[in-house]
Amino acid sequence: MKLFLACLAVTLVVSLSTSGEEISAGPLYHEAVKEFTSMKSTLYQHKTEVDRRAGSYKYDCVRFVSYAMQQVAPQAWETILRARNIAKGHIPSPPSYQQFFATLKEKPQRGWEAVSRAADLRPGDVVSWDYKTERANGHAVIIADKPKQAADGSWSVKVYDATSTPHAEDSRPDDPRAQVFETTGRKSGLGHGVMAFSVDPTTGALTGYRWTPKGKIVPCPISAGRPLK
Repeated sequence: MKLFLACLAVTLVVSLSTSGEEISAGPLYHEAVKEFTSMKSTLYQHKTEVDRRAGSYKYDCVRFVSYAMQQVAPQAWETILRARNIAKGHIPSPPSYQQFFATLKEKPQRGWEAVSRAADLRPGDVVSWDYKTERANGHAVIIADKPKQAADGSWSVKVYDATSTPHAEDSRPDDPRAQVFETTGRKSGLGHGVMAFSVDPTTGALTGYRWTPKGKIVPCPISAGRPLK
């Protein structure tokens, strides 16, 4: 465990300068790093159970994003609740986040900036998409680095999320703090990994995702937003 945490600390120090350039990071990036480095246990589940003192973080993808936003971007949180008519005690779904982000360019909202192109993503931005499966109705992630364009035009990037399905270069399989999600039999919860986004070749707008950079492209409604302090 001590060796794992030591390696983790080194990784985080260089995470914003992998290409030798400084990258401006938003508040959700810093909150994600704080949760990841301080946690002692984590589990993917469809309700939020967080004990910061004990270092326990249990939630799913959209609950992770929503919890982080409540901690460090309260204006952004209040705005999306109001704009999407979310009742007190509830949180936006991945499709609700996606629909909200899709309107930001034409309809600016307090506490938010629009992010129209994959090339403009930066640490702390949120990407959410609407794609129904047997166990989910989409996914949401917090960007953790500057995206890099591949030869096929897609953009690969490191993300923080809560999941039980690992991305490429994923932290969870080797993380002793990650608990097994019974449904999939895999280690789960908060972690980071590398995935990719497909884009419109003309506008650079997001058009779909790849769970791993070499995985199959899944076209779907997908949008990004930048929560501010």
